[in-house]
Amino acid sequence: MASFADRSIPLIDQTTGPRISTVGNATKGAFWTLASALTFMAANLLIKHLSTKLPALEMALFRSAGGIILAAVVWRAFLHLRRLQDPKVHLIRAAVGAVSLMALVHAYSSPALPVALVTGFMYTRILLVIPMQRVFLGERADPRLWAAAGIGIVGALVVLWPRLMSIGTPHWDWAVASLVVAAFAGAGSQIAMRRLAKTNPASVVVAVAAILISAIVAIPASTVMVEPPAGDLPWLVGIALLSACAQWSTVRGYKHASPAMLMPITLIDVPVALAAGYLLFGEIPGFNAVVGAAIIIVAAIYVTFMTDARPSRARVPAKKEYVSNERFSG
Repeated sequence: MASFADRSIPLIDQTTGPRISTVGNATKGAFWTLASALTFMAANLLIKHLSTKLPALEMALFRSAGGIILAAVVWRAFLHLRRLQDPKVHLIRAAVGAVSLMALVHAYSSPALPVALVTGFMYTRILLVIPMQRVFLGERADPRLWAAAGIGIVGALVVLWPRLMSIGTPHWDWAVASLVVAAFAGAGSQIAMRRLAKTNPASVVVAVAAILISAIVAIPASTVMVEPPAGDLPWLVGIALLSACAQWSTVRGYKHASPAMLMPITLIDVPVALAAGYLLFGEIPGFNAVVGAAIIIVAAIYVTFMTDARPSRARVPAKKEYVSNERFSG
């Protein structure tokens, strides 16, 4: 992946440039990221539910196609594709997004990989995006973000520990390999979305990605697709819509803060899932779950208020380098 750093957009730089107040940005980004994490979690649970009935690639196609609905909102953008900002980054985002999607759906649908194992391993994306945003975006992360991300991951592993201990070490196969690929490609996809969030409206980013990723996934999916049972169609529609909403929320969040700051907040879906289990199904969380959830909540709050409490330095581009988002609005 080529470097996305560019002087035409503001990049966080704590050594040069005037100070610009970012008070409130982290909180706004945190709310959008929380919405994204919860909707992605719901979509992944539906994928696991249908994994015994439908091929993984077919579910991946439905998941990617949901964003096409947004094309109706931003139809003018598709009449003037040449005006889209960062077209190369759109293509990179589509490529790594398609790889990440197919690999992750394959991992979730594999009977050899329990949900707890897949969920726990995918938390490595949080640590991957911190160095990747420095390399590809030129954005530096406060060392305290490393600490907060590590603490959050520890909390998630504490919650999952009893289930992880009951899982034998999986043998290396394509399912395990797909999990590793999903983590790295997923981190790269977050970096690309951060870049695109600075230069395009969120609806355009999601709609373009949906069209391109669906076109890529449709090729291998066409070889294994089967007619889904009528009773499962609502679940497939749910996967599509939840995934589209999750991606839109992610891009909205990246307009306010960097992936390094927001990714630890995605861990909040762990205590939320525990609370939902208790309220909806009467599942009483164990000691590990309570302690781990408390650690995650503390890490998420620390990251949010740490970033809001101090201004950051940013390069301020000339007016002519900004492109109005209004041209893309429907």
